[in-house]
Amino acid sequence: MGVCFSSSGADDRPVSTQRRRLTLSQSDAVVHQDVNEHRGLVRQVTRRNLIDLFPASSRRFSLIGKPADTNQKGFDNKRIEALGGITNIDNRVGYACKKGLKPESPNQDDFFVIGIDELGMLGVFDGHGPFGHDVSSFCHDALPGLLIEDEEFYTDPAAAFTRAFRDTHLLCEQASAKGKFDCSLSGTTATVVMTRDATIYCAWVGDSRAVIATTNADGEVVAEDLSRDHKPEREEEKTRIRARGGQVRKLEGDIPYRVFLKGKLYPGLAMSRSLGDSIGVSAGVTYEPEIKIRKIDRARDRFVVLCSDGVWEFISSQAAVDILNRYSVGEVQRAAEALAQEAWKRWIQEEGNVVDDITVIVAWLGEESKERRGKEGFERFLSQMAIRVAVK
Repeated sequence: MGVCFSSSGADDRPVSTQRRRLTLSQSDAVVHQDVNEHRGLVRQVTRRNLIDLFPASSRRFSLIGKPADTNQKGFDNKRIEALGGITNIDNRVGYACKKGLKPESPNQDDFFVIGIDELGMLGVFDGHGPFGHDVSSFCHDALPGLLIEDEEFYTDPAAAFTRAFRDTHLLCEQASAKGKFDCSLSGTTATVVMTRDATIYCAWVGDSRAVIATTNADGEVVAEDLSRDHKPEREEEKTRIRARGGQVRKLEGDIPYRVFLKGKLYPGLAMSRSLGDSIGVSAGVTYEPEIKIRKIDRARDRFVVLCSDGVWEFISSQAAVDILNRYSVGEVQRAAEALAQEAWKRWIQEEGNVVDDITVIVAWLGEESKERRGKEGFERFLSQMAIRVAVK
């Protein structure tokens, strides 16, 4: 999460020390709206079966987060929808998506996992603002379909990523204009990783970081950031924001730098790129993704991990890799849960009774000996999850 705003210049109160990381002050622009009438409206958007956009295959699947449930308790798992043959789910992928300790807000994180033969696609979305859960849900439905259907998806993935992010943002604004939700002061991060033909593609806006664990010349497993957090204080980001009429400031008692309209105390966005955030766009925030392309070395690269900033707030990239590297490929689901648990523990230690939503996706890349694979696979876990979801 990352929004702090006020519609009146008279309200310049320091941000509460307990809320300064989540930064959710209320705006006069939305305080009188009925939040409940917006909540869940995005569920009316038709979700296409993403795996049907690929050629027929006996090995294809997708996992996608379902719309946020306001009745969930802290650390509850997000409900999922599994498509494709459950028995074909790759046991080299694990995930966790946990609601934080924010009684007034549902889980605003969302994610997807898509696999088809040798192609894999992972996405993490971290919503912010009053309707951030609706925006993240909408965008994580729309973006992968737009990407897959792009005519240059196979020939020029970077161009396809750029268009998919742009079109997702434009669709988000259209949905907002039609009353599906309000994205004027709400938005989402988006980090998407695709593996194909021994190449990894990473496209992102915001601060949901992607990291690859690789082995260096000394045999140590080290973290290599695939993405760079889009923070307003980054010089190139600050330059763009100022050129487009925005300001980058840190309020008294606050922790992060934020984006404001010149002379105003809103939108107060703690990131410089996102999807949605219509007012932020007028202050220099952009939906254009950064893109990194890297060859995969199966002998050295072990796994890739994507997390929302509920993990990265108190855990470094290297610390996350160290936690995950304790587990083998057959234990990848346990690894994802362990990282989520550690993130939760550190929030409690640092902030007491406030915890951000936490999302982790881990995908194994490297070769693995049979001795390290373990007895528990992701297929068994997911089969159990599917039964529980079906019962609900």
